[in-house]
Amino acid sequence: MGGPVGHAGVPAARPFAQNHLVFAHRALWVAQPGRLWRISPAAGVSSSPLPAGFAPAGLVGDGRWLWLTDGRGLLRVDPAAPARTVTVPLAEGVAQLGPGLYASGVNSATVRRLDPDTGRQVQAVDLGEPVLSLVGTGADVWATGTCGTLTRLADRHGVRVSDVSQDLPSVEASGSLWVGDEVRSQVVRVDAATGAVLARTPFTAADPDDPAFVLVAGHSTIWVVDRHVSRADPATNVITRVLPDADPLAVAVAAPPR
Repeated sequence: MGGPVGHAGVPAARPFAQNHLVFAHRALWVAQPGRLWRISPAAGVSSSPLPAGFAPAGLVGDGRWLWLTDGRGLLRVDPAAPARTVTVPLAEGVAQLGPGLYASGVNSATVRRLDPDTGRQVQAVDLGEPVLSLVGTGADVWATGTCGTLTRLADRHGVRVSDVSQDLPSVEASGSLWVGDEVRSQVVRVDAATGAVLARTPFTAADPDDPAFVLVAGHSTIWVVDRHVSRADPATNVITRVLPDADPLAVAVAAPPR
């Protein structure tokens, strides 16, 4: 079952929210203030400096480049030579940076599509409610709004998953969008192709009076993380607690090498 597992580590930035991770270009990348780390599938570790004063607030691997944002502009990184960077100033700030090089600002209902090579804006779409996150599902990108609407950017198809303004953490796995409804303490599964709501699975949060959790997607499972770590099975939609009282500070799942 599976192949050999490598182990590697990098010094964590403090606070832990300053560590941004993505698996792209056949490596795990960790962006921290002033430094970008690369961990290969064979567990090789290397790092490159980022421009002075650059504190990453987002990180995506798209097309031939790795893109970082510090909330004010973009930094284009060549994965083959990470020390080779290009700074791209933007007229508007960036709060979310998503696959396909889509971006949105703080408390902004506008999603901007940026050129995948230059980072310049080529299109802007007003979704009618502030955007919380941008999630890629194959060729499509979905925006999660603060008022509970998921919008597929290609055709503006909308799916209502909540009537309450909340965080709505969301990820993609197994051809579906998985959205955390913290108010109802549920994980909502939405078919990424049709937009149909496939399941609303109850989740027993660590603090039932104030449920708050994140979702982390792997290739064959979805992890629900609060003070505990639980697994959502895509075959049954059942959520099972696998690691109680783990109290994780940060979690990321990287795709295995292919």
